[in-house]
Amino acid sequence: MNCKYLIKKVGKYTFKFKLDLNPMNNEYEPHIWHRHLITPNDAIRAFFTISEEEWNEEHKRYEAYSEDCDITLYYIKLQEKDTYLFIITAFSDWR
Repeated sequence: MNCKYLIKKVGKYTFKFKLDLNPMNNEYEPHIWHRHLITPNDAIRAFFTISEEEWNEEHKRYEAYSEDCDITLYYIKLQEKDTYLFIITAFSDWR
């Protein structure tokens, strides 16, 4: 399986997003957009406005929520530095 990624740098942070193939247009789109209609820019904005965060030991990931953006993020740090992050998913609870 050949995975593709989108990399975005914002200040000292580097964000990595998995791309999924959209079968409707045969183009790669960010997973978080394809599945949850959250743009990478929205996810990045949510990261910078996190209001709650905890480490999920079972899944080895951070689970965070931005009240300002109403977005939940799941992410991991890809290197020992705290500035290179892989956004696993991002979603909003639109109940």
